[in-house]
Amino acid sequence: MDKKAICLGELLIDFVSTVNGVTLKDAPGFEKAPGGAPANVAVGLSRLGIETYFTGKIGHDAFGDFLRSTLEKFGVNTRYLTSTNKAKTTLAFVSLTAEGERDFVFYRDPGADMLLDQSDITDQMFNGSGVFHFGSITMTHEPSSSATLKAINLARKYGYLVSFDPNLRPALWKSWDEAREKMRYGMELSDMVKMNAEEAMFITDTSSLDEAIAYIQKNYELALATITLGKEGAYLIHKSQLLRVEGFPVRDMFWNDLRERKDLPEDILRHACYRANAVGALTTLKKGAIPALPTPEEVELFIEEHPQ
Repeated sequence: MDKKAICLGELLIDFVSTVNGVTLKDAPGFEKAPGGAPANVAVGLSRLGIETYFTGKIGHDAFGDFLRSTLEKFGVNTRYLTSTNKAKTTLAFVSLTAEGERDFVFYRDPGADMLLDQSDITDQMFNGSGVFHFGSITMTHEPSSSATLKAINLARKYGYLVSFDPNLRPALWKSWDEAREKMRYGMELSDMVKMNAEEAMFITDTSSLDEAIAYIQKNYELALATITLGKEGAYLIHKSQLLRVEGFPVRDMFWNDLRERKDLPEDILRHACYRANAVGALTTLKKGAIPALPTPEEVELFIEEHPQ
C-alpha cells in the first residue's frame, strides 16, 4: 500500500479581516475562510499528491458542513472526521495589525474540536504506513488531549513517522507552564517538529534562537526539526547538522530515511526545505490558508521563476 498522511487536530472557520493593518477592534468586516493548522497541512499534502486523511471533530451546523465539503473538494479523505451536537464548530477571528502581528480571538467555550474523544481514534486508521501529523491545539483540553495522545501512540505502534506542530496560541491554554510542558511532551513523542522562532524559544525557555537550537540538539532525539523564519527562510536541525536555507511538507524522497533516523545528505535537506519555503511563499499571495495552498505544478513554476 502506498504511503499516506493522517492529520489530526482543529478544523475551524477563520473570519479574516477584510482590511490589513488594523486590530480586531477596528476591523470593518470579515471574510469566511476554512482553517486550522493541521487541516492546512492536510490540504497542502493532498494538493501535492499524497493520499491524506483528516481526523478531528466539527459541529452539526452549517460551518461544519462547509468545512467537510472544503476538505473533500481538495481531495482530503474525511472518513475519520466526526461531528457532534454538543458544541458548535470552532470559530476564530483574525486580523493583521500595522506591526505585522496577528490579532486573534477564538470562539471555543467549548468548540467542537475540543470534544474529539478516544473512541474516535481506532487502530483501523493506521493501516498501511506513512506519516502522522498533529498540532498542540487539541492538547489544551480534555477529552481531545487524551484522544491526541492515543493517536500518537497508535501511530508509533504502527511505524508511522510522527510530525508535530506546536502552534503556540497562549490564549487557549490554562497557563504558560502547561503549554510548555505539553509541547515538550509532544516533541519527545515525535520524529519531526516544525516551529517558528518564537515557539522554539518558548518551548526551550530560552531568550535567544541560538540557545533554543542548542537546547533542541542536546535534549531531543528528533529525525528533523525545522524552525521557520518567515521571509528569512528556515533552519533545519538534523542530528548534528544545522543548516540555514534562504526563504522561499517535506516530500517523500526521504520519508523512509527520516523514519529510520538515517543520516541525510545536506543537498537533500536543502532541496526539501527550499521547496517547503516555496510552498510557504505561495500561500502568502492569497487570502485564507487552505485556498492558497499550491499544486506541485505551481511550486515548480515558482521555483523556476526564483532560482537558487
